[in-house]
Amino acid sequence: MGHLFTGVLTEIITPFNEDGSIDYKMAGELIDFQLESGIKNFFVNGLGAECHELSTEEKLELLKLVYARTKGKAQIMACSFENDLMTNKKLLDLYAETGMCDAFCITAPPFFRHTQKALIDYCGQLIDYAKKPVYIYNCVQMGALFAPETIAKLQKEHSNFRGYKDATVDVVHWIQTSNLCDMENFDFLGGCDGLDGVYMTLGAVGCVSFMAVPFPKEMKAITDAGLAGDFKKCLEAQRRVMVIRNALKLAPFNAAYMYAQKFTGGPVVLHSRMPADQDFVSDAAKAVIDSTMKELGY
Repeated sequence: MGHLFTGVLTEIITPFNEDGSIDYKMAGELIDFQLESGIKNFFVNGLGAECHELSTEEKLELLKLVYARTKGKAQIMACSFENDLMTNKKLLDLYAETGMCDAFCITAPPFFRHTQKALIDYCGQLIDYAKKPVYIYNCVQMGALFAPETIAKLQKEHSNFRGYKDATVDVVHWIQTSNLCDMENFDFLGGCDGLDGVYMTLGAVGCVSFMAVPFPKEMKAITDAGLAGDFKKCLEAQRRVMVIRNALKLAPFNAAYMYAQKFTGGPVVLHSRMPADQDFVSDAAKAVIDSTMKELGY
């Protein structure tokens, strides 16, 4: 079977107007900027896109927009991070009806801790139900994390389960999981911009990256070097990204990532649907970001 997705999958941000409506014009410009930067994969309606704030209709509109801008130039993974099986199945059906994505991504049910047996049952049903290849996103934002044995069992028992995005920030977990899975026919993808280069040296074939929204070329440098087997260059690119990331993490949620877009020439997103303070970058944080970017040559 080989690999379906390799390299960077940009977890595209949703740009909003001040009144909370989606700025579809800027969304299109953001996709164009990614394509011009060499990005060939898109992760649509993920957590970074504020999927928890989007209506079903808005999710479909964003998918259609990404497809219209990338048709023939990129692959699309559409996320279904809904609260229950029924709602996920409905969204997966709607995604499939558009014919505009190459794969789906699901995750654990939010809010509550689920047993590993429950996760196997829940995700197994969605994997078998889906009409496209399915990926699992393992992230701390949900109420439970998938154990390595759970990922391996799902891979062995469900042929439509084709890949795994790991945002556990746990290298031991990564190694345990990769030891149990078929690495040649399963897409291991990094899910934390602070570790993607490390994961490339451990067998990842790419990453899903929110850092790629303002810094697509920098993230592409990590995966290109990793896929070429040049791990020294890969880790050098990772260290550069880590310096940037350290500065951006001085502000909450997406705020600093939006602010940082001015350094790389992409459209500058100004608003989210989060509380106002989540959009706020303090003057002190801006000073550190500006200084950091100047030191890096931007």
